[in-house]
Amino acid sequence: MATIDAFYEPGDGETYLATEHTQGPWDSRFQHGGPPAALLTRAIERLLSREGAGLVVARLTFDILRPIPRLPLSATARMDRYGRRIQLVRATLSDGAEPLVTASAWAVAPAPEHFPPTEQAVPAPPSPIGLAERDPTDHPEWRCGFLAATEWRFVRGDYGTPGPATVWMRPRVPLLPDEVPSPIQRVALTVDSANGVSAVREITDWSFIPPELTVHVVRAPRGEWLCLDASSFVQPGAVGLAGADLYDGDGLVARSAQAILVAARTPGGAR
Repeated sequence: MATIDAFYEPGDGETYLATEHTQGPWDSRFQHGGPPAALLTRAIERLLSREGAGLVVARLTFDILRPIPRLPLSATARMDRYGRRIQLVRATLSDGAEPLVTASAWAVAPAPEHFPPTEQAVPAPPSPIGLAERDPTDHPEWRCGFLAATEWRFVRGDYGTPGPATVWMRPRVPLLPDEVPSPIQRVALTVDSANGVSAVREITDWSFIPPELTVHVVRAPRGEWLCLDASSFVQPGAVGLAGADLYDGDGLVARSAQAILVAARTPGGAR
């Protein structure tokens, strides 16, 4: 596979070929969830823009039906509910034979510009300017294409330290060549890292795999950096939960949640 400086290389029609930058940490044969989520978000936004209602994405939900191979995939979207102030769009990522990821997005009319602003309860974390850049792939268990294709500046925690983490992120490469990803596409690209960056135990021994992701979007972020303030909660005999608040330099942008499959890893198993 030729290496290009983007997460995907466009093919025929709505087909896209994943580059090595999409590779995830759990199994080198499959993609990290962030790039596919961003690709589906792009399909959703393109359909919304054609409808011309001026609505904004309020909620994104992704259901990962099976591992996503680094093969040619198609991303399509359809309108399920059309309205002047509220719309529902569904999108599918497919390998041509069966769906791999499905997504749904509610889009709504934004609040009026003259609406009295409310005070933000939680300010944005400290700026990434001046924070040291850290490379998660310095930890062999986290070595993968997606983490290497993203710049990381930690306020607290680290990929090599189990537990909550707050980290500023920005992609080193675009979603597609010569195309600037939209702010909402960058939200989708970023928030799927919550379960990994806040893993509560070493991933040499345990997997923390999300079959789904739900994101509620407050507004489109501004600037190139996004800050993920993430934590996970896992108890014996219970379902794991990862959640995050996402910020830009002006404050809260989105909130995400993921159900987590927690499983012991077999020695020498795929990663």
